[in-house]
Amino acid sequence: MAERAPTLLVIEDASDQAILVGVAARRATPGLEVHIAEDGQQGIDYLAGIAALQDPPLTSTPDLVLLDLEMPVVDGFGVLEWIRETLGKPEFPVVVLTASPRPDYEERARALGATEVCRKPTDLEGFGLAVRSIVTRYISAGDLIAAHMRSAG
Repeated sequence: MAERAPTLLVIEDASDQAILVGVAARRATPGLEVHIAEDGQQGIDYLAGIAALQDPPLTSTPDLVLLDLEMPVVDGFGVLEWIRETLGKPEFPVVVLTASPRPDYEERARALGATEVCRKPTDLEGFGLAVRSIVTRYISAGDLIAAHMRSAG
């Protein structure tokens, strides 16, 4: 039985940033499946089809969600509220990437269950490095630990 590739769900309305996240994330974890939701409602729709809610699932459960806060239709806070109300404590981390300097945004996101809140660097290289660091921390490092556990038997 083949193992499934790790999956990243990016919920970001700025298409250029979403594409950059995908490129940087794949550099950190080659073979990573990246799914992009263009707003909070699309993100909720993706998450509504995961294994916890559907049998069989319509989509794979993400190993990591990268979430913007300021988006049209449903914002990142709405997504966090939906996750908390529908999934409880999800089996995947939700990391908020925001350009907002407002400290109350970070407090509110953490209160709604965000695993981590990171500020988006304003320069392209810094942004890519930040994404690679997050993906390495939550996906790549987990793969290394799992591989070690399998080999230790």
